[in-house]
Amino acid sequence: MKKLLSLFLTLAMLCAMLPAAYASTIYTAKEMKVKHDFQTEGVEDGKGTATYVDVEGGYYISPWKYEVENISLTVTYKGEDYKVKTEELKLDGLKDVKVSVFEKGGKVETSTESAPDDAKKVAKFKVDLENWTVIAMPKTEDLEMAVKFQYKDAKPEDAKSVDAFPLDKAAQTQAEAPAGSVQLIQDFKECKGTTDETKEIRTVLKPDENGIYFASRWDYKLATKEGEGGVGPNIDCKVVYNGSNKKMKGEDIKPDANNCGTMFFFDQDGKLDVAAEVPQGATELAECVMSLDGAIWFIPKSDKITTELEFNYDASETYDAKKNVDQVQNVKPGARTEEPTEDKKDETPVAPKFTDVAADSPFVKAIDWAVAEGITNGKTETTFGPGDTCSVSNILTFLWRANGKPGAKEGVKDRDAALAWFESEVSDKHGDPDAACTRSMAMLYIWQAAGSPETEAEASFTDVDKDADYIAAVAWAVEKGITSGTGDGTTFEPEKTCTRGQIVTFLHRTAYAPAPQETTK
Repeated sequence: MKKLLSLFLTLAMLCAMLPAAYASTIYTAKEMKVKHDFQTEGVEDGKGTATYVDVEGGYYISPWKYEVENISLTVTYKGEDYKVKTEELKLDGLKDVKVSVFEKGGKVETSTESAPDDAKKVAKFKVDLENWTVIAMPKTEDLEMAVKFQYKDAKPEDAKSVDAFPLDKAAQTQAEAPAGSVQLIQDFKECKGTTDETKEIRTVLKPDENGIYFASRWDYKLATKEGEGGVGPNIDCKVVYNGSNKKMKGEDIKPDANNCGTMFFFDQDGKLDVAAEVPQGATELAECVMSLDGAIWFIPKSDKITTELEFNYDASETYDAKKNVDQVQNVKPGARTEEPTEDKKDETPVAPKFTDVAADSPFVKAIDWAVAEGITNGKTETTFGPGDTCSVSNILTFLWRANGKPGAKEGVKDRDAALAWFESEVSDKHGDPDAACTRSMAMLYIWQAAGSPETEAEASFTDVDKDADYIAAVAWAVEKGITSGTGDGTTFEPEKTCTRGQIVTFLHRTAYAPAPQETTK
C-alpha cells in the first residue's frame, strides 16, 4: 500500500510539472543596460532605463529627444559579446526590424530572420525604425543585454535627456493587454490628415455569445501587399504566446469559395506556429477566418494568448472620423464583388453537387449553370476547386464548350480542340495555355469570343491604362454587367489572378447579359 501511495504521489508531481515543462518560458535578463552616446568628444554617456513589458516578454526602451544615428544591440552569452548595429543593416523601406540571436551547432549567430526551428533561441530585439524605440527580449537565462543609442552631433541638455516616447504613450497598450485579450488596430500611419491619436486606433474587442471576436475594415481603401496568395489586402492577425508571435496575413490567403482563408494557431513542442491545419499532437490555441473583403472572425481556444487584429489603410486615403464605420457585416462572408446581381440570376435550382462548394456560396448559381450546360464537370466527381487558380487553357476550354464545341473530333482532347478553335476562329494571341488567367485576360477572351462587339461605354477604372489592349473588352464587360470592378468600383485590378469560381461567374453573366438593342434607320 505504501508503495502504491508513493507511486501515486510521484505521478501527481510529474503531472503538475508537465504544463510548465511543455510551455515556453518567459525570461528576464540578468542585467539590462541602456546607454545614450552623444558621440561628442569629452561628453560621457548618459544612462537610460528599461521597462519590462509582459506581453512582449521583453524590455521597452525609448531614445532621448535627440536625432538617432545608430543603435547598438548587444547580448552577452556564455561570456562572449554579440553585437548588431542598425547602421550595418539593410533598412530601406522598412518600418521596423527584428534581430534574432540564436545558437546552432555550437555556433552563435545573429540574423534579421527568425531563428531556425532546430536552433536554441538566445535573444531577440525589435526596433521601431520610425521612433527608434526598442523591445529587447531574452530567450534564455543569465543573459546580459545592452542597448546603446548613438546621437548625431548632440550635446546633452536636461530638457532633451528624457524619453522621447514614454511607455504610457508608445507602448501602454502592450503593457495593459492581459493574456486572453483581443485588440483591433485600425492603422492609418500611411494616410493623410492623421494626428498622434489617429495614426493607430486601438480597441479592445469583446466576444459574442459564441466566444467569437469579429472585426471589420472601415470605409477606407485597404493597403495591399504581395504574398503567397498574390497581391492581397494588408490585414494581419497576430497571436502572442509565451514571448513569441506568429501572424496570419491577408496577402498569403488563397481564397476558398467564400473568398476567405482559415488558419489555426497552435503550440507544438512548446513552439507557437500557424498553419492551415493543426498537426497531430499539437495543442490548438486559436482559429482565424479572414475575408479578403476586409473582415476577421477570431476564435481563441486558450487564455494564454494575446491577439491583435490589424487593418492597414492605403496611403492615398485621408483620415475622416465620419468614415470610421464597419463595412462588412458580421455574417458568413462571401465574395460580394463577384456575386451576380439580381437581374443576372437565372432560375437554375441551387443543388450543389460538389463538396467544396457551400450551398450559400456566391458561385453556386454559376457553377450549377456551367455543369448543366456541359461547360465543366468540376475537377473531380466531388470537387470543383472554386478557389483554385484558373489557367488560360481552362477558360478557353470553357468558352469553346459554351460556344457549342465547334470543330470537336473524336479522339481529340477538349483542351486541344479549344485551343485550335480559339487560334483559328477568334485570336492567335492567347499566350501560354498553362499560365494563370488574369482579370484583364478573362475580359479580353470573353469579348473576343463574342465577336469583339463595339461599345460606346468607356472604362473609367483608375488602374486601367487608356491605351491598354483590353480596354474595349473591359468597357463592354462593364456595360453588359459581366463585371463592375473591385473594391469600391474605382479599380479593376487587371493583373489579379482569377479563380475557377470567378471565371464561371463571368461566363454565367455573359450568357444572361442583355442582347444588343437594334437600331432603326
